[in-house]
Amino acid sequence: MKKIYLGIGMLGLGLLVSCDDKELTTGLPENQLITAINLDVTSELPMLVGTDSTIVYSVTPEDADIRELKWKSSNELVATVSDDGTISAMEVGDAVITVTPSVGFGRDENVKTISVSVLSRIIGAESIHFTNETLEVYETDQLQLTYDILPANHTYSYLTWSSSDESIATVDENGVVTGVKPGPVTITAYTHDKTGTKGSVVVTVKEVLPATEISITKPEPLYWKQSLELDYTLTPEDASLASVEWESSDESVLTVNRGVVQAVSFGTATITATCKETGKSASVELTVPWGFYVWDATTDFEGWGINSNLGSVERVDGKLEVTVSSDNRVYLQRAYNTQANVMDVNFKDYPVFAFRCSQLASGATYQINLANLEKTLNDSGGMTVVKQSDGTQVVYYDASKHSNLSDDGIVAIRAFMFKLTKIQEDAFTVYWIRTFESVDDMNNFVKADNVNQ
Repeated sequence: MKKIYLGIGMLGLGLLVSCDDKELTTGLPENQLITAINLDVTSELPMLVGTDSTIVYSVTPEDADIRELKWKSSNELVATVSDDGTISAMEVGDAVITVTPSVGFGRDENVKTISVSVLSRIIGAESIHFTNETLEVYETDQLQLTYDILPANHTYSYLTWSSSDESIATVDENGVVTGVKPGPVTITAYTHDKTGTKGSVVVTVKEVLPATEISITKPEPLYWKQSLELDYTLTPEDASLASVEWESSDESVLTVNRGVVQAVSFGTATITATCKETGKSASVELTVPWGFYVWDATTDFEGWGINSNLGSVERVDGKLEVTVSSDNRVYLQRAYNTQANVMDVNFKDYPVFAFRCSQLASGATYQINLANLEKTLNDSGGMTVVKQSDGTQVVYYDASKHSNLSDDGIVAIRAFMFKLTKIQEDAFTVYWIRTFESVDDMNNFVKADNVNQ
């Protein structure tokens, strides 16, 4: 078994109030509690019946006063877990192991889970096949190695990596190769399923050819949480991107890394790229419009869940797989009735809320629930369903009638939910959830989406 390492951090109590409302100082020192738990394990852990696995972990800060963790299994018939984080596989099935600080407030960042699948047999890896189109990388540049582990139904996917010469290139735990100096280097990936399977590939590190100029093409407005690789041109064409520095004028709106921008919040920011060799630069102003939301594979349906345990959702292959409750209902929810989970919608510029899902039998009902913080809005309107020829349907609601709730149409929403009832199917698939400028804008997008299906 591996040895477990702990640590913890936060605050303690040092004030009491007496019956006559006088403040009494206890004189107790402030305790350091856990602020983060770090698990050295994949989020999905396959195990063979009758085996044990001790989870290696650490906590922040390391000098915590209270160092114990609480471990819990969702199904002890399938897998149990001991106080030291040792998981024991009991019988075939699935269980979720949850770990939290033994003392603290149970904040989301302090709760970690491991999905355990207990199997009757282990299917070992036979080979590792690398799939990169190019196996070249510039000095100081990076290359993400891509690969397939065969057979496709292998049990364990965890790999470790090594470089034959770290003075030429290094490789991290995710298979990202960083060029150090020109030359060939062999990168090897090792499985950990006791089959001894490994795969190697030769990567060539090329000398950096500095860019002397750069130009950037301005993209369309970004949606919230979107990650986008900018369309840029280097001079000379085969110059290394590593010779360009990138900067955002406002990292609270947009961040940028090696030409890839990430929308963090709504607003406008300027992205600037500067050639290290010549100092020549190019800039582009990018906007993330207020209320422009896209939830799909690109954002992993960020924040979406189920209200009141009415149904369940699972993210599978970039889609939202929805299971219907026993009373034929599903309440899909993005904003909750708490200050911490509000979201800004724009009833003027992006008032149409829509989702595309697999077709449901006639008789199902669709309703949206919108409520703002001030409780001046409580909209429970019926939604329109448009059947598509490919076996899907688009369901939408136009909330532009609420555009007068604020001068700019932007309203903090504390409740944003789709209520689906009288559903005959046991499950269905959601392909995307989006906001649109208008119904016409939505229809144009759906036509293009149909072509791409």
